Amino acid sequence: MPARLSPVRSRKLCDLVIQQIQEKISLGIFAPGTKIPTEPTLMAQLGVGRSTVREAIRVLVSAGLLEVRQGDGTYVLSGASGQEPLEYRLRRATAVEIREVRRIIEVETARLAAGNRTEADLETMRDCLARKKAAVAAGDTHGYVAADVAFHSAVAAASGNSLLADLYRSFCMVFQDFLDHLIADVGVNRYQDHIHNGLLDAITRQDGPEAARFAMEGLDHFTSDIKALGE
Repeated sequence: MPARLSPVRSRKLCDLVIQQIQEKISLGIFAPGTKIPTEPTLMAQLGVGRSTVREAIRVLVSAGLLEVRQGDGTYVLSGASGQEPLEYRLRRATAVEIREVRRIIEVETARLAAGNRTEADLETMRDCLARKKAAVAAGDTHGYVAADVAFHSAVAAASGNSLLADLYRSFCMVFQDFLDHLIADVGVNRYQDHIHNGLLDAITRQDGPEAARFAMEGLDHFTSDIKALGE
């Protein structure tokens, strides 16, 4: 497999450069103890400036993955873990992979939330849905997405499983970017309001099977949006 990197075209250039280099380390293409491409080569392959490459290298050095040897080059540390951080792995996930992971996590999360939610959890969910409604009225798609993600994170927190909630928050950090692009292309799916209101009502009534059903219905509509996008 060639070690050539793909050009980057995004506002978050440094993050994507870090992601690509980390991926090559994780896959063993940039093996421990070997020198990575030179700065000018990285700039040419990635299509970014010198400052972006240097910032990415600095972050990876701080993370203990790379070592800069003055006058020699930048090397992958021999003790560097081949395990790709979850956030970077999520950022290169496909739409299908994201949909499948959401199905696994969100249905059971909704069921657990129905059994373990507190009044404070319910208030947080209501606030998120109110923010979603206000964002739609203001034409604020980014605010809509942020409130949507916050609602699902609140459901995860209400599950009573802190590990599950932390995992879902990590997932949402990447998922929010994906949703921003999706809604920019296909628009706001207003039927999701019905689904979220139904989910909140089921959780309020502590009806686990109904909460799981609404979570699944929401994912089915998410799938329809993905198909409309042609992915």
